[in-house]
Amino acid sequence: VPNLNLIKLIKKADKAIRISGGIRFIPIFGGSGSGKSCASVELSTHLPETHTFTLNPSEIEDKSKLFERIIKEQKYNSGKILIPIIDQFEENVAGKESIPSQFIEFISLFDRNELKNIPTIFIWLTTSREFQSSLVVSTRRNKRILASSDFEVKGPDKSEWTKIINDTFSIHNN
Repeated sequence: VPNLNLIKLIKKADKAIRISGGIRFIPIFGGSGSGKSCASVELSTHLPETHTFTLNPSEIEDKSKLFERIIKEQKYNSGKILIPIIDQFEENVAGKESIPSQFIEFISLFDRNELKNIPTIFIWLTTSREFQSSLVVSTRRNKRILASSDFEVKGPDKSEWTKIINDTFSIHNN
């Protein structure tokens, strides 16, 4: 099921990029199992003008590797809005306090230089409200890139779980 609020936010960010150039950034909070990874990765299914891909740890920590990956993805997906996704990277790394400011500094520099003409919307997925807030605070020197400061993906209501599980198993068992 597409996340209509996320699709709407991506369209809004794309419009802003088309008007003023540069990149955009969306830190997304959601509980474990809420569907934030699926909703993000599946954006290109619902928005064919986009291309989603997940960044690996070295691309998050190294500016030149990040840039190389963006250029590679753009080469093979020319004309599409690139959506690099960072999926809960901070949960498994030492020194996570410095990650937000370092990564935001990388993409802020790209915003003004190398990526100013390559439509790119970075998405960082997290299960921590505190980490989402630290990502937002890290954009204070370049607020223009922040497409949303408090976006949240909520999973289905617990009352729907039984039906979802039954529907899922009936599809796979038939």
